[in-house]
Amino acid sequence: MGIVDDLAKMQADVLESIDNLSAEELNRPNTIGKWSARDVLLHMAMWDGEALKAFAVWRTGHDYDWTYADGYLKINACWHEIAEKMSEKQVIQMYNLLRGALIADMSGITDDVWKSRGGVPKWLPGIVIEHNEWHLAKLKAYKASLSK
Repeated sequence: MGIVDDLAKMQADVLESIDNLSAEELNRPNTIGKWSARDVLLHMAMWDGEALKAFAVWRTGHDYDWTYADGYLKINACWHEIAEKMSEKQVIQMYNLLRGALIADMSGITDDVWKSRGGVPKWLPGIVIEHNEWHLAKLKAYKASLSK
């Protein structure tokens, strides 16, 4: 399925965008707006986790209630506070774990289920592709500014 391939490609692109960055470069504050590259990666991982939860609900034949996400700025701040003590390696592992789980979960869906549910959920590409493309562009620009 196309979106599964897109998810895997995005994961590879994200990892390439941070490849060869030192711990100091990953954690340097205010390099991508007010965030570090590590913060951006954490943010992407956490929204992949939200998409994973929502996809699990979707898989059961129900629609996920996204109304809580109207407070996304508070959600982002909470995640960053909770993960403050995580190393950059742990954040990368979290990103790989959540993105990998989402890819595996979606790969296991049969064509019949996709058809019966009307195809890919409308919210999914926005969260796990378009949102990540925007952040990926920022990560690439930061890496390029370091001449790496």
